[in-house]
Amino acid sequence: MKKLSLIMLFCAAIGVSFAQKNQEPVAPDMPIDEDTKLITYQEVIQEKGTAQELYDRALVWTKSFYKNTAEVIRSADTVKKELNIYSSVRVYSHQKDGSKLTKNIVYYNFKLECKEGRYRYTITDFNYRATAAAPIEIWLDKTNKKWDPECFVNLQEVDEQIQALLSSLVDGMQPPVVKNDEW
Repeated sequence: MKKLSLIMLFCAAIGVSFAQKNQEPVAPDMPIDEDTKLITYQEVIQEKGTAQELYDRALVWTKSFYKNTAEVIRSADTVKKELNIYSSVRVYSHQKDGSKLTKNIVYYNFKLECKEGRYRYTITDFNYRATAAAPIEIWLDKTNKKWDPECFVNLQEVDEQIQALLSSLVDGMQPPVVKNDEW
């Protein structure tokens, strides 16, 4: 009975492993701009505050999120209440032993605009470094001669890092909590 159970378990494991290898890779669901055909994260978020207050919060958030703000802030327009940021995320090469090595760095442009009661972010122009800057949108094209299934994994890594950035931004743009120290 034990032998039969072990044989059935072994056959099931082999079947699962073949099924996983034969699965068609699926591209992550990333926002594509209809006009530019580029991956573009953009949203207007309603938030309490004047344009100046939101701009000030954006600067505070930027200084807390990025290690070297002098390097990432390309422009800070106090009149238009806009920040233009150029930064990057890492993508990895996944090894058979489960470890991962940095494969490339993906650069992006991040624009943050503040108006009375709202702000808008736009993150786009994702490029990785090859012999020249190359748009990551080519990773979506399975017909490209340089495409491999790990392209979709790398796109997912970019998406996860940008989603974490946006979550942090939304938290950082909320009005500061005022504590009354009445005693």
